[in-house]
Amino acid sequence: MEENQSVFDLQVDQAASQNLLGTARWAKFLSVVAFVCMGLFLILFLSLQSQLSRGLSDLIPGLGASEGFGIILVIIIIVIGIVGLLMYFLLRAATHIRGGIETKNQQQFNAGLGYLKSYFTMYGIIAIIGLIFKILGLFSK
Repeated sequence: MEENQSVFDLQVDQAASQNLLGTARWAKFLSVVAFVCMGLFLILFLSLQSQLSRGLSDLIPGLGASEGFGIILVIIIIVIGIVGLLMYFLLRAATHIRGGIETKNQQQFNAGLGYLKSYFTMYGIIAIIGLIFKILGLFSK
């Protein structure tokens, strides 16, 4: 095997393509499950709206039921938006990687890897932000 092998000479062999197809199936499964869970959570939230509003107004005196519900709704919409965007990138990555391998289309495969890169970049940024909040929480006590 050559020492100076370029990345551009890299070929996806049968074993690698089988592993990537399995990974794409799991990524698609996880993204679909996440979309379903987000929908169920939103339905649950809307169905328990009065109980949540009442509980929040009891917890924070002076906060009206509609104001409390509005605050929670905004937070939930932001979280669902971020998670939805992450799952969108994961689903697109799985679809493009699988399609690129099955049709031997290099552009589609590369697009899938690009979506996967975007997914991991966003996930990494969110993880770093979460870590910063955890560290700040430790110092605030």
